[in-house]
Parts: sequence; structure tokens; C-alpha cells
Amino acid sequence: YRPFSIRENLTKTELVPNQKVLVRLVSFTGAADPVADVVEVIGEAGVHRTEMNAIVMEHGFRTEFPAEVAREAQEIEQNHASIIAAEARVRADYREVTTMTIDPVDAKDFDDALSLRPLENGEYEVGIHIADATFFVRPGTALDDEAVRRGTSVYLVDATIPMLPHELSGNVCSLRADEDRLAFSAVFRMNMQGHVLDRRFEKSIIRSNKRFTYEEAQAVLDAEAGPYAEELLTLRTIARAMRKSREHEGAIDFGDNEVKFVLDENGVPLGVVRKERIETNTLIEEFMLLANREVARHVTQLAEKVPEHGMVFLYRIHDEPKEDRIDELA
Repeated sequence: YRPFSIRENLTKTELVPNQKVLVRLVSFTGAADPVADVVEVIGEAGVHRTEMNAIVMEHGFRTEFPAEVAREAQEIEQNHASIIAAEARVRADYREVTTMTIDPVDAKDFDDALSLRPLENGEYEVGIHIADATFFVRPGTALDDEAVRRGTSVYLVDATIPMLPHELSGNVCSLRADEDRLAFSAVFRMNMQGHVLDRRFEKSIIRSNKRFTYEEAQAVLDAEAGPYAEELLTLRTIARAMRKSREHEGAIDFGDNEVKFVLDENGVPLGVVRKERIETNTLIEEFMLLANREVARHVTQLAEKVPEHGMVFLYRIHDEPKEDRIDELA
């Protein structure tokens, strides 16, 4: 190892022993120590937050957003009410339909919601609504450029590095209760046996009536009473029917081995526990799978109708695992 020679004259921050810093390499010939500039003081070595941020930076991620990205996000947040009101005039309106989000207790933002509306003949309209972030993140903006660079949000044990600034990820694009929000919706006419009788996909505006945690929604299901009990019980019946059908067709359930870390107030890990998987987890999974399946069918049918258009659809597969990975698993 060779120590860095810091160009003190270019360093505006006073450095003290035992600090971790992010540096930019200026020169290294091999004959002398590498020369670097200090870009950022991360914090005191050994402190939990310092070490977590150091790991993040070591892998090329940044926790802060560039000034122009922050400016664009703040401008959208300041004007989002008028933007949404104007957009509502050209979107399918589901604000009067009973809608809810069901997420982990520590969720900071809400990306998806379910709605339910009873129809005639014992049928129901089920809506799966996904926050429409793309409406606000337009090509050619600093927001879009930064999102492309990040590619995804990064989830750490006790923190998240979002792909989009908090003004969007935690507010404008989060399907918070009692607030108008833009969404992209997959809406299905269904029966209690979980069969899709009709479907449509559309840009929408929604208004969530209730933010449930998984545990809160489960308590309503267990008691068969409480806020929106009728809607939750109906959704459970449909989800159970869909799950039974998938299992009959050979679906595999891999979802029983997720763990979480228990930390103390300073972020020091105390233990690892298995996450409890309850029925509301599987309820949400079934409707998200439904939306994905039906979108895939819809796009495939469109492509078959107009092959001359050469439609391209981006999707993900799980390829055959490498033999050494199977050996490792065994």
C-alpha cells in the first residue's frame, strides 16, 4: 500500500486524524506517493454512518444529488398540485373508487395501490395502480440524466439511496393517503374465482383512502372487521383463488427465507431474524403478478396484430443457473 499525498492547498476542509475522506486521484507515477485532492469528508472512522457511507462511495454511489437535479425536483414539488390538477382533466379518474396501499411498517414511499369497485352479477373491478414517476422525469432533464446514471434505488440495511430525490420519491410520486396522485393503472373485471373477464391499461389519477401496513391489514382480515374489511376480504378471496390456480399450474414459492438485521440505536448489528411472511404479503404479490402477466399478454397480442411495426418490449427473465451455482446451493 502507498499513502496518498493530499494537496493541502486545494483542501478547503480542515482535516483531523482518524477521518475517512473521499479523494480524487490527481497523479501517480509509481516513483512517488499518489497525489490526491479531498472531495468530501465522510466522517470519523468507526462510526456506523461513516462506514456505511464509505461502503456506498466505494461502490460508486453518491448519496447527494447534483444542484440542478435538486432544483428541478424542488420546482416540481412546489408546483405539483397545479400540475396534477391540470393532468387530471385528461386521465381516467379513480379518486372516487376505494383505494389503499399495503406496505411494510417502515416504508418511506408508496409505489403501488389497490382499488376495488363492486359491479353487477357478483363481479368486481380490481385496479392495480403504479405511481407514474415517468410523467415528472422527462427526457432531457437533469432529473432524467441522474436517474439514468443511478439506474435504481439502492437499499441498505438501515437506509435507502433513492434513484430520484426525496421531493419526488417520498412525496410527489408517492401514493400517500388523502392526496391526489398520478398513476399508471391496470384495471381488471374479475369474478370471485380469480378469472380476468376484461382488462384495460390507462394513465390515471387516484386518491388513496388508507395507508395500511401489512400487519394492520392482516389484523382486519383475521378479525373480519375493521377499516375497509369488506374490500380486504374480497381481495383476499380473489387472491387465494389466483394463488390456487398458479400452484395447480406448477408455480414455485421461494418466498419463505428472507431475513432482516436487528440494529441498536447506533446502527450496530445485534442479530439476524427471519421475516415473518403473512397473508397480506401474498395478497399483494398475487395482484402484482396479475398486473405483470396481463401486461405481457396485452403487449404480445399487440405485437402479433401489427408485426410490421416491429414492436420491442423490455422484460426480464431468470436464465438457467450456472452449474457451479447449483453445486454451491447443494
